[in-house]
Amino acid sequence: MPPVNAGSKYRTETVLLNATSEITVYTVPATFASHVQHFFVGNSHSGNVTLRLDWYHADSTTEYTIMSGYTIAGGAIASIFTVDKPLFLHAGDILKCTANTADVLSVTVSAEEFLDPTRG
Repeated sequence: MPPVNAGSKYRTETVLLNATSEITVYTVPATFASHVQHFFVGNSHSGNVTLRLDWYHADSTTEYTIMSGYTIAGGAIASIFTVDKPLFLHAGDILKCTANTADVLSVTVSAEEFLDPTRG
């Protein structure tokens, strides 16, 4: 991770999981490192929905499952990563989600991105 004084920018993105296949929810831009400070999922459905979260690690070109079969109750939200439980990513890393029901889960990622010119 580059030093904090190198400058940073804040970014928040929300993605509706509009299919039951894997959907990219956040990609770290080239030449940046990222501190995911909040990653939460909202369920607008009345019933439970399960979520799978995968991480593509660009350095090793490998995809890892962070969680599978995580149940989010109807009408609830779930915080996966928070300020006190962050996730650190590097350029080209990707977070992907899969829901067992389409059009009911919204995923929001709030991250601080740091310029890291040593990474592609």
